[in-house]
Amino acid sequence: MDNDILKLLPHKAFKLISIRESLRVGSVLTRSVIDKKKYEESVLSIRKNLKLDGVAIETQLPHGNSCGFSKSDGETILKIYFSQFYADNLAVHLDLRASSFFTSDSLHWQPSKLHYSFSTDFLAGVRSLYEGVYFDNAEKFEKGLFLLGILRESMNNDQKTEIIKLFHAHFGEGKNHPVRFSLKKLQDSFNTIFSHFIKEDIPLNPEFAVLGAMLVTLYLTLETIPSELSTKDAFVEVSQKYKDLP
Repeated sequence: MDNDILKLLPHKAFKLISIRESLRVGSVLTRSVIDKKKYEESVLSIRKNLKLDGVAIETQLPHGNSCGFSKSDGETILKIYFSQFYADNLAVHLDLRASSFFTSDSLHWQPSKLHYSFSTDFLAGVRSLYEGVYFDNAEKFEKGLFLLGILRESMNNDQKTEIIKLFHAHFGEGKNHPVRFSLKKLQDSFNTIFSHFIKEDIPLNPEFAVLGAMLVTLYLTLETIPSELSTKDAFVEVSQKYKDLP
């Protein structure tokens, strides 16, 4: 994984992941960058299967100067982020920094060479968690936390309640209202969650480091946009396009 991205993740996260698992995931990511054929196949699959309107998907971005990102661009980038969790059997392209986009009359996206295929349970957990948040569905929210390995049957009710509170706080105002994106706020929220995990000796699924890296790059891009963006509207629009998925 790109060291520049890793530096932006809370160091506490890596205390919760075994060295063996970290090396395994890191090896998969490294191979993804150097396998040109697999990358081109993945981009073709995205063009065919990802349900995105108004996005030109490229293996090479246009030359010339890109305009600054508009509010509309930011909302589209949010849809790109969410869509990747819904398109079945597609690798998730992690790096959503500004260098992956070109904006002029439309938004051009060059999926990053850094890509990863999440496990079935992890992917289902991410979807369920977001659906629980943005559709105000407590059952789906908890199901997502269980699928992600954060909630466990062995925990007592107080332990489960505290974790649920932490994750509700993590999503904050964005659950219902447009917000300005701030990488620092994301990092602070991660730090609070991981501090609790260390205190309670809760291990972290190594795929969380991958998801965290993806979120960090998303926030790096969106915090440059001087407008409030509705995460909820973007998610609802995307999820409705894939509503037949379990």
